[in-house]
Amino acid sequence: MKNQKNRPSSYKKLSYIQKIASINARRRMGDVTIVAQRTGFGTSTVSEVLSGMYMNTRIVNKAYDMSRGRKTNQRVIG
Repeated sequence: MKNQKNRPSSYKKLSYIQKIASINARRRMGDVTIVAQRTGFGTSTVSEVLSGMYMNTRIVNKAYDMSRGRKTNQRVIG
């Protein structure tokens, strides 16, 4: 029973860059502030990480978890 996993066999882990692209396609107003509050970093740091200036997996993972169930901005607008 030790080898059982909750993930399906077809699960593919996303890379850091893929997560940032997904986050930016689904970002809404106020997301940077919410991620900053939840992670303890400043809003400017979170904004710079999400724009690709710096790397921080903790910020990216929190933002990805928050935005992954959303429609992309292109679908919402068009």
